[in-house]
Amino acid sequence: MRPLFSFILSFLPAMVATIAAAKPSQTECLGPTQAKGYVIYLHGFTPPEQKTNEEGDNLEVLERLAKDLSLRIALPRGPLCPSGKLCWPAGDKNELLQSFAKARTETQACWAGTPEYTLLGFSNGGYFALKLYKAHSDPQLTRIIASGSAGTWDEKVDRPHPTSSFAMMIGQQDITMKKASQLANQLRKIIPGFRFEKFPGAHRLDYKTLSRLLQPAKP
Repeated sequence: MRPLFSFILSFLPAMVATIAAAKPSQTECLGPTQAKGYVIYLHGFTPPEQKTNEEGDNLEVLERLAKDLSLRIALPRGPLCPSGKLCWPAGDKNELLQSFAKARTETQACWAGTPEYTLLGFSNGGYFALKLYKAHSDPQLTRIIASGSAGTWDEKVDRPHPTSSFAMMIGQQDITMKKASQLANQLRKIIPGFRFEKFPGAHRLDYKTLSRLLQPAKP
């Protein structure tokens, strides 16, 4: 019996991960239902059962923005990744677009119809946001903001998106600051209207910076 018991136990971690990944995500919605703007927020790496301190602080920023700017903000949750945390899989274009489609579907819990919207990604969600900027074909996605992240741009392959703007924001003490600045220097020469905002602090969202970036675009 003991060898059989040990054999069963060896499969438990994989079984738990499979069950957790199969659980339907609960998308939280912030702000008024009759809003002036719409935002999808993609979190960073986070444990499945609780928010990190960073994500807890970010939620407070998002709640304040939703109230002050009359925004409806959808907070879908990514699937359980091999790291044991929730994330946004984007190993290749196929996986990237599948992850985006799942997140996009979950926002239907927060608003109906097809209004124009902004996608805001933080940390792992920020890396995802840059990849999505290069690959998506959603005409309603008019603005993408990556926070607390960097990424790569291959000038031989990558092209500015024809209908989405792109911006980056990062804390001056964020460990990714140097890489983000290097990427921003490259993107300034390539993406029309690109914006790069730095703010005091480390790895977090910043209310004042996001307030500026989320204002309606000037005609």
